[in-house]
Amino acid sequence: MKLERHVGGLSLARKANYLRARGWREEAGSWSSERFSPVPIARAIHHQLTDDLSTALCRLGWQVVGYSERGHVQMRDGERGRPCSLPKALRLQARREKRPVAELTYVLFLAAIVETEGGLS
Repeated sequence: MKLERHVGGLSLARKANYLRARGWREEAGSWSSERFSPVPIARAIHHQLTDDLSTALCRLGWQVVGYSERGHVQMRDGERGRPCSLPKALRLQARREKRPVAELTYVLFLAAIVETEGGLS
């Protein structure tokens, strides 16, 4: 599942503002952060969305179990749940809340944006 499709089309300027507000730096056409070496903007957006969405799910009782080498997060539902991918965790949480996955993902994304000082300009 491509997380980016659930947050709507962000213009290049909004993507850049979103990443900068989250601590990313643009260097020679690539983006880097404390955790990630320079990557293209699409990969940087994916990593930041992964971080924001997994953090939001943690507030709903999920736990981050670990990350793959490519930056994919493994989640666990509470203490006893089996580990699963972030997209599956989003599907399970959406089913629990009786709402579409896209709606839940967008709500969690917007909450992360609101938390960021100034949001998207």
